[in-house]
Amino acid sequence: MTPLLRAAAAAATLSAAGCGGGVADVAGTVKYQGKPVVYGSVVVIGSDGVPKSGTIRPDGTFRVDGVRVGAARVAVSSPRPPGSEPPPAPKPKGGREEAVDKPVPPVDPADPEVIRNWVALPARYGDPDKSELTADVQSGRPLDLDLK
Repeated sequence: MTPLLRAAAAAATLSAAGCGGGVADVAGTVKYQGKPVVYGSVVVIGSDGVPKSGTIRPDGTFRVDGVRVGAARVAVSSPRPPGSEPPPAPKPKGGREEAVDKPVPPVDPADPEVIRNWVALPARYGDPDKSELTADVQSGRPLDLDLK
């Protein structure tokens, strides 16, 4: 049985037994095809149904604070880091759009190493209902996600 299936089975057992209560901080790593996910966020929806999120660091680690213990659903998103694509082409001046368009404040680009190592994840991982990622949230238990 894979670690993910074991975690899901344990979560289902605890949920059925009515165990739980309290909150825990969840920390771990995210990998995609064996390599660290270097940018994005992890969302953990605890047994109370409340989503909590944390930022993925360039080494693939993350931390999500205050998640209700017990069975949880998980989503991982990794949008393109800022600065990794060229700025949009300027729009022609004049016309009605000029009055509607508001300048977008500049965003600091991500670290060059993050941009170099970033890989797009399949969209399903960003949706907790489609990701098939689950966890048994317990105090002190790491959550290491190995996405395929």
